[in-house]
Amino acid sequence: MTALTKSLHRVWKSAQFYIGFHRDPEGRERKEPHVWSPKNGRATIHKNPDEQEAFVVLKSAEGDAAQDVQIKLRPDVIVLRRDYNDAWKGVVVDPFTVSVMVGGVFIRINYDGSISRDDGDSTTWVEADGSILKKTESVDAVISADGTELSRRTPDNLTAITDRGLVSKDR
Repeated sequence: MTALTKSLHRVWKSAQFYIGFHRDPEGRERKEPHVWSPKNGRATIHKNPDEQEAFVVLKSAEGDAAQDVQIKLRPDVIVLRRDYNDAWKGVVVDPFTVSVMVGGVFIRINYDGSISRDDGDSTTWVEADGSILKKTESVDAVISADGTELSRRTPDNLTAITDRGLVSKDR
């Protein structure tokens, strides 16, 4: 047994592939989707997930249904969701972005390496070049990528530290 296999612990105990049909054969919307597991394990990803969706359910090894993960396979994104309150609840992967919902905070990693964090009261961006921007209801702050310039703007003041010194001006 290798050191890696000794250190691993079981997180998932099973995976099941399903197709959820949101409309009946006559085209009427169902209150609850009809869920079916294809025998050959294959399905076409429908262009409209409101009509039909393909998904995998990973069952937690802990036996806690809140830790189960549902992986939704859609034509434009992959969505991971669970009801677990102590960690991430949702992950959305599209061709350009990975977004994660963690404890009420929405984090987005963009194709260029930039990152944003939005908690509803403020948004923070780390740009691809390393500069940092923070926006709240009362202040905007910016730090340059090399850390040599900082600025803070409020409704009645602008303060900046540059290579030429400190500037503070009432607005």
